[in-house]
Amino acid sequence: MRLFLAVELPDDVRSHLIEVRKRLEIGLPKISYTKSDNLHITLKFLGDVDPKRVGAITESLAMIKPARIELCATGVECFPNRGPIRIVTTALVGTLPPLRALVESIEQRCKFLGFEKEQRAYRPHVTLGRARPVMSAKFRPLATDATLGLWPGPAFAPAEFVLMDSQLSPEGSKYSTIEHFPIAAKNSA
Repeated sequence: MRLFLAVELPDDVRSHLIEVRKRLEIGLPKISYTKSDNLHITLKFLGDVDPKRVGAITESLAMIKPARIELCATGVECFPNRGPIRIVTTALVGTLPPLRALVESIEQRCKFLGFEKEQRAYRPHVTLGRARPVMSAKFRPLATDATLGLWPGPAFAPAEFVLMDSQLSPEGSKYSTIEHFPIAAKNSA
């Protein structure tokens, strides 16, 4: 199994990002765009995992009690920040401290289960597409210009994060949810 942890997007946010992607497809046609059903916020990629380990993973992750998180997409970003473009994403703002706390809790639990800790600082985003081959940095302003007037997107408060399985195929990745983990609906007093 090829597993990752993510926040799925509500329909209104997904619809907004589909509109963003349509504009980008005109301005940046050499991008391999993410299928609409696959748009999400990645929290941690676990990689190839023996199915026998799923029970221990879900049991450990169920102990995480995340605080309420509110997010909103505010524009297009291209990764890496300098040089040739590899990935086109949306920037997210909102209550980032509880989101980062959730990611850190996931990292701690996963490290205890034998997974490598992500070395890069967590930067919340939704991947809209990947440049194959990489694109010149000169296209960065075109991504911004193509989506003018579409920001900010709808605000949302995720109710859960999920453990997902990614099956690779010639038609692209197909995701299926293995387990749901709740996120607080209200701030604790």
